[in-house]
Amino acid sequence: MSALYQKTGYLNSDFRIFYLTSAKPRDFQSHYHDFHKLLLFVSGSVSYYIEGETYQLQPYDIVLVPAGEVHRPVIHDETPYRRLIIYLSPALFEQYQALGANLGRCFSLCSTRRSHVLRISRFQESRLYPQYRELADAALEEASASRKPESSGKLSETKNANTQFAFSVSAESQLYRQSVLLQFLILLNRTLDGDDISFPVASGANPQVLSILAFINEHLTDELNVDQIAEACFLNRSYLMHLFRRETGYTIGAYITEKRLFAARTLIQSGASVTDACMRSGFASYAAFYRAYRKKFGESPKDSRAGRLGI
Repeated sequence: MSALYQKTGYLNSDFRIFYLTSAKPRDFQSHYHDFHKLLLFVSGSVSYYIEGETYQLQPYDIVLVPAGEVHRPVIHDETPYRRLIIYLSPALFEQYQALGANLGRCFSLCSTRRSHVLRISRFQESRLYPQYRELADAALEEASASRKPESSGKLSETKNANTQFAFSVSAESQLYRQSVLLQFLILLNRTLDGDDISFPVASGANPQVLSILAFINEHLTDELNVDQIAEACFLNRSYLMHLFRRETGYTIGAYITEKRLFAARTLIQSGASVTDACMRSGFASYAAFYRAYRKKFGESPKDSRAGRLGI
């Protein structure tokens, strides 16, 4: 599968934190993750595309991308693009939800408000700002340590398509990062009830693409083909295919397959049987599901289930 259609990033722990700067313009391809992504935009001239909608970002906007949603940033000039990125495992939210703490409320509220962006007025004067600085400093410290050839930590190659290296931090450092992250999420969710927060609307949403995406996601478990979608959305078949590829970076077929694979993997990780996950995610045959799953994730569905169960 080409880089246009692949899941990017990896997460083998409850969270990961990065502070990144892109000094030169570059093209980011549309992609998705099987974990949640929180991006705190710091500087640059950037708009953010998420599932057919485009948001023009302002400094300290918080972008929330739930697991499985296709997204990409668009950089408009040579102004350095700086951002804090936090990968969040669904299991982290489930762990604290069991204790009565809804740390993922910010994601669900954005969905309710039909926006992927939180904008907090006077962010630098808010209680969130010191937590952001601590998270950024911790991410930069870890990145710096990982580049030291004689560091005491262990360097390990990741499975990402772009080779990166992760520094194995001490248990104390990891606990500190987690404590700061938890404080940040708690404060962020408390901020949702205040008057200083807004939910910017998308500035570049194409209603035709939104209609296509809505139809696909509402009928993901049904039999789907381009002709059905074109008829339902009152669009010419060729125009629909060209429009969808231009706006999302995906062909119709590739997007449907990606969404079904993500749904199946989520079901398997939630304890469903492999056969049940195949049927409930919309695949017409187990053989097609098996081939697509193995190509996407590098392991069989049964291996994923065995890994979840610790077998």
